[in-house]
Amino acid sequence: MNDPPRDGAEHPESLGECLRRHRQAANLSLADLARRVNYSRGYLSKVETGRAPGNLALARRCDQALATGGALAALVRHASPMAPPEPTPPGRPAGVATHDGSADDHPGVESVLPTSVPLPPGLASGVAFMLALDATHGALRRVACADLSPERRYDAANRAVHDAALYVAREQLLVSATVPVVAAGEAAFLRLIAVRDAIRAGAALAGPEYHAAYHPFAESLWAFRMALRQGFGQEPVTPALLDRNDWSDRERCADCGAIVSR
Repeated sequence: MNDPPRDGAEHPESLGECLRRHRQAANLSLADLARRVNYSRGYLSKVETGRAPGNLALARRCDQALATGGALAALVRHASPMAPPEPTPPGRPAGVATHDGSADDHPGVESVLPTSVPLPPGLASGVAFMLALDATHGALRRVACADLSPERRYDAANRAVHDAALYVAREQLLVSATVPVVAAGEAAFLRLIAVRDAIRAGAALAGPEYHAAYHPFAESLWAFRMALRQGFGQEPVTPALLDRNDWSDRERCADCGAIVSR
């Protein structure tokens, strides 16, 4: 095994130090690199400053983006000799946009799913897309709560979808998943876009316009989850099993009750 790179002092370079050095040598900002490797800017910043350990999947992506010849992955393998030699499944889309367009610090699906049991590509892309749908909806809700002008609100809703890399996750799903998973995922995607359109147009979280779009999305997201369960060979979960009337969330929605009584 090659010796780890050194920073000119007595101690080997950390992953974060090596990453910052190569990124700066490539004249890339954290935001630039985040877009290239499909991780959030906030998470990359934590890795560079030592507040997050990073992982082999991230190191490999950065090696490719920065043309480092595998130096970053070598650092991770030196620190963790049992790190798997093969790439992990495709990761979760990059960090989710807040109402002002900044990104959160979610590292990716690699940190959520066990890397010791790699998923088949179709199921990995399905899980990544499910997480992207849910995270994008959370970002859109924050836009709906923000005090923004109509123009800024429109732009922020668009960024919430774009910065979560939802379209990238969708493309991965379309080319790798089974037909039932693709069909369920596309239905959920279209209903989430309807939520985005309502929020772009000014819908408030407590208003009927938002709820008219949200509850069909909630129902379709659960249908997508059930399609994934089937792909994993698991028996379906019914709403009754989770003490629900259906998957729409309407019976748990205080705002819908208030809307009806108006």
